Amino acid sequence: MAFDEHLRNAGVNEGIIEQIMGVEYCRDEANAKQNEANFMAAALRRCEELLDDDTLSEVMFDRACCKTGYRLTNARAFAKEHQDKSLEEKLALLHDVKNMGRPFLNADGDIESVAVFWRGVQGVKCPCWQINGNQPVDGPMPLSYCKCCAGHFRFHYQKALGLKLRLKQIKSSLLNSEGREPCVFVYEIL
Repeated sequence: MAFDEHLRNAGVNEGIIEQIMGVEYCRDEANAKQNEANFMAAALRRCEELLDDDTLSEVMFDRACCKTGYRLTNARAFAKEHQDKSLEEKLALLHDVKNMGRPFLNADGDIESVAVFWRGVQGVKCPCWQINGNQPVDGPMPLSYCKCCAGHFRFHYQKALGLKLRLKQIKSSLLNSEGREPCVFVYEIL
């Protein structure tokens, strides 16, 4: 789905969509994934100027991948199997479920997750298939790009834990740090 469709799905005004989609960015005839990275960086900087945080989150959550298939099956099975356990127990058990990150309850009572980690190896590329690890040519990718990945984890955590969550913060990401820091998301329990 094109980015403008995600903006429409979140109820963004057509005039604002035109401003976002009309951003100038560096094009590389030989590399479509590089072009996608360049466009997304420019478009997200414009989104950060024109949209409130919750609207931008909804746009990116709509873009989130992998909300079906074995991940959804695993989240639903986990919820059923562990429904009588405490939240802390469930979070610890999620570490053993494939592609569910390493969530824990932080000191503020929020769920914090080292969602995509790099096991201490520097320079690991972001696993996002949309841009294939490409960095924009004009600086780091805005952290708001990672809201779609945070939306993917939020979706599955809500299913597995039976909770309503709101993304509170993206602390760091492989993409934004060029592989120096893991992806760490913080969710407020509603």
